[in-house]
Amino acid sequence: MNPYAPDQIAGRRVVIDRLDRDGAALAALLRDRGADVAIADHAPDVEPPDGCTLVHERLAAVQRADLLLVDCWTPETAPHVVAARERGCLADLVLHEWPGPVLGVTGTAGKTTTARLLAHLLEGAGWDVVIPPTGRAENAWPSADTLADLADGRRPDLLVVELTSTHLAYMSASPQIAVVTSLWPDHAELHGGEGRYFAAKQRILVHQEPGDTAVLPVGADVLVPREGVHVVRFDDDPVGVTLGALGVDVDPDDRAAFRAPPWRGEEIGRVDGVPVHHDGMAATPSKAAAFTRALPDRSAILIVGGIAETDAGPVHAAPGEQRLLREACAELARAGRRIVLVGPAASRVAPLLAQSGAEDVAIGPDLHWAVGEALRDVAGASAIAWVPAFPVELADRERFAELVATAAGPRWVAKERT
Repeated sequence: MNPYAPDQIAGRRVVIDRLDRDGAALAALLRDRGADVAIADHAPDVEPPDGCTLVHERLAAVQRADLLLVDCWTPETAPHVVAARERGCLADLVLHEWPGPVLGVTGTAGKTTTARLLAHLLEGAGWDVVIPPTGRAENAWPSADTLADLADGRRPDLLVVELTSTHLAYMSASPQIAVVTSLWPDHAELHGGEGRYFAAKQRILVHQEPGDTAVLPVGADVLVPREGVHVVRFDDDPVGVTLGALGVDVDPDDRAAFRAPPWRGEEIGRVDGVPVHHDGMAATPSKAAAFTRALPDRSAILIVGGIAETDAGPVHAAPGEQRLLREACAELARAGRRIVLVGPAASRVAPLLAQSGAEDVAIGPDLHWAVGEALRDVAGASAIAWVPAFPVELADRERFAELVATAAGPRWVAKERT
């Protein structure tokens, strides 16, 4: 049963907890299906659609509602989520209603790149593929555009979407082709513990049916496919294994021509000939460590740190995440000639770097200061890299290149994106 169908939603009181472009499109769709829609957002980004009510007392609104539709970063532990009688999300609606096959990608790391690379290669092989174009930070999350494709009656060969754990926690549908790129502890504060984080990832498989396909990492024993599902395991190439499961051969040149989404370790320019890398999406210890492993010992200037606590609680505080943070700090200390710490997370990182033998560590208030400090003396460095290892504001990701260009002045040579 589709819980969002007109005959199921008409007359129900529905609360949406974020009013951005995607939330507005979702509100309008449910309004047109006869729902009584309230949007409970303290700081909306857009105007509410006609016929939808904007309220500011989120918890009270949810307590009076039949159904809560949550934003993709709403934690399971939020009071209004706990109070909800029923809950879902835009991604859940899309998977319930998409008329053709869906390939969904999740994982602790590599979701966006894997989803976009699969779509790129399938298109090159002649498939008609839809993938959301406008996700935050170029993620491939189901979006307002996906709802528009639904309304237009699109029938491509395949819909490819990225599904993060805070989609999956609220979902009652699974894609026909489920790809899990990797799995280790992360975002535990958004779910109420490591076990609940893994349980959220498991939900990409829970509603699959016999004959569906699951592409899973070797050793990810916590993920249990349903009986009758075709299971394919991989060591290090989820894309190749997925294409093989689909029976698709691709041109190697198509793979070589793929350009990864921005802010994922790319070189954005040079200062005095030293490459500057923007790895601002490396908001976890393991992602930061993955970038620095390719760097020689004591060679790089690294900018590290960010947000240490969210409304859901302390970041990287679960036991498994603390272990990964210690391991990442050891790797940062190995590769870092100078390490510039910034933001509230600096106080978490500094002692771990000291334990790992880091010698030149500076601590300051914000990214603007950190960039200036990082560029103070770059002669002989192998790289200058922003590898936060903690969450950062989207605005900082967007302005990092501008901050570097301003601080470096004529020493800066930007690299054009192709």
